[in-house]
Amino acid sequence: MQYGETFHIPVSHRAAGVVVINPLGEVLLVRENKPGSRDLWHIPSGTVEDGEHPQDTAVREAYEETGLKVRLLRLLDVLLGRFPDGVLVQRFAWLAEVEGERNSPAPLPDFAGEVCEARYFSREEMGAMYERGELRMYHTKLFVDAAYAQWKPAAGANA
Repeated sequence: MQYGETFHIPVSHRAAGVVVINPLGEVLLVRENKPGSRDLWHIPSGTVEDGEHPQDTAVREAYEETGLKVRLLRLLDVLLGRFPDGVLVQRFAWLAEVEGERNSPAPLPDFAGEVCEARYFSREEMGAMYERGELRMYHTKLFVDAAYAQWKPAAGANA
């Protein structure tokens, strides 16, 4: 039996981002500066533009929000969520690594307007942030948990 149109769920918005875990096992988060999510933390991510592949969006957003150039390692998950107004959004996230200097702090570029800070946090700190309601969304926790399940410390790293 062929399933018809009633089984299709149209999703007009897509977003993509990255989970970066440094050699110390800390995860990179950005603090939002937008109305409605100001001061909440999230993975570097943003809207997939028309004609843009979500992988390209993830790399672009990581650079725009942190100043770091990243290389995607593997797709973590694709989740369906809602905006506060009920509109559906499909979110993609990749485990990524920073290109170049692996131990460099996350710089906040001068041209970033949607974020006001970028920092690495331990897994325990991020868990406490979730419990205090300081993460932008539950998907942040799900993507980070998926990343830790797949992440392997670099040889010689103290994680």
